[in-house]
Amino acid sequence: MKKIYYPKHILIIVLLVSVAFVSSCKKILEPAVIELPTAENAITSSADVEKGIAAAYSFLRAVVPDKIFLMGDVRADVFSSYSQSVNVRVETPIATNSANALINNGGGNWAQFYTVIAQCNLVLEKIPLINNYDEQLRKRHTGEASFIRALTYFYLVRFWGDVPLNLKSVNIENLARTPQAAVFDQIKADLDVAIANLDIDYGDGDRAVRATRGAAWAIKAHVLGWLQDFSGCEKLCDSVITKGTYSLVTDTTNLLSIFVGKSKESIFELNFDAASRELQKNRVFNRTLGRPWYTDASDGGGGTDRFILSPSQVQLTTMFPTAVRDARFFTWFIKETVLQPVGAEKRVFLGKYRTLQLKGDTSSQNINESNIIITRLPDILLLRAEALAHPSVGRTGEAILLLNQVRARAFAPAYTGGGILGDTILLERRKELIGEGQYFFDLVRTRKLNKDSKITMTDWYERGAWLLPIDQNIIAKSNFMITQNDFWR
Repeated sequence: MKKIYYPKHILIIVLLVSVAFVSSCKKILEPAVIELPTAENAITSSADVEKGIAAAYSFLRAVVPDKIFLMGDVRADVFSSYSQSVNVRVETPIATNSANALINNGGGNWAQFYTVIAQCNLVLEKIPLINNYDEQLRKRHTGEASFIRALTYFYLVRFWGDVPLNLKSVNIENLARTPQAAVFDQIKADLDVAIANLDIDYGDGDRAVRATRGAAWAIKAHVLGWLQDFSGCEKLCDSVITKGTYSLVTDTTNLLSIFVGKSKESIFELNFDAASRELQKNRVFNRTLGRPWYTDASDGGGGTDRFILSPSQVQLTTMFPTAVRDARFFTWFIKETVLQPVGAEKRVFLGKYRTLQLKGDTSSQNINESNIIITRLPDILLLRAEALAHPSVGRTGEAILLLNQVRARAFAPAYTGGGILGDTILLERRKELIGEGQYFFDLVRTRKLNKDSKITMTDWYERGAWLLPIDQNIIAKSNFMITQNDFWR
């Protein structure tokens, strides 16, 4: 195995990000450094903890959008360039699963994830030391920090497998990679803390953009599904569905409201709001939309439609067969903007993320106020259907009811049998959750990566081709304590 960068001397320091105190690990994470206030005096009150948690959310918002879109959708070959040989950009070859393509698009660098973890570690260390702390607020802060740390490690272990496990804000040791089983144990423990400490709903205007018990149930359901514990996965999905406060958006003319944010079906999402200075230029937004939404082509995004990432016509027809009614085809995609054919090919844009700041400057690209969905009710309905349909659970009748509940919202025809039910549910997840960073994870979890990705069956699982490589710079800077994933040696 090759190697990654986990420093010999990790120093937690505190940054100021907007109004939030932000701590980080100096060597492994290498953020811009502001030495004052120091980690020792930055968090001494519940108000400081609130700022520290805001910083953790901010760090999560900085790393997740690009990573989950490029490595969760583009790598699954759901999106490709209008032309794979002309007007290409750096992300065009990701689906080929070559080391260069993955490394060049940040697929080898886990540093920003550890920034999030370092912040959570500091907050969790400081909370027990603070006096005059409202007990309900203390529980909420403990639950939120534990949830964010668990979600961050869940991304890490799904991307790279064995990863360094650090629960300290200051660690002077050089850490090797921890076996994934131990990392998953910690993820589950953190989610259990979140479930025990968080409420179902706080009713404070932060719906879905701050962690709740329902969000912790949902992520733990995904964790158990990933670990092939489909019975446990199903039970947690049922808790989200029956005990949560979530319901489907049924107005199909307004499905885009889901991505504006804080809809009644959203369970957890990353907030982007101009008033809170949360706007961001990322490749989820500016690689799925071209003109007239974006006009700046300086970074290869927005101004030239020819390299926009979108499903091919064949992929669209697979998801939405001609003459079969499905409201998602008319709401998820911008049919008014059709790229003229290259040969026989034509493309339509994914339009889920076309919520732009009013009077925004399209040349800057920092104009998109769509929220990035981490999980929402249809995800959990279909995950439960998948778990119920698995032979280890075998309750296919209930699985079909859930599948058809998602279809009915889109006025799509009900499933009445035929084919392999698991494959039908997987395709439904692809249709419903396209562009939300789920599909590559779905293919690995269901052991069906060869169905849609370009990773072959002989390589993808046993040899570890589904894992990302680790950047050689990280390996070298760790003094080779970090080792490379076997497939990428």
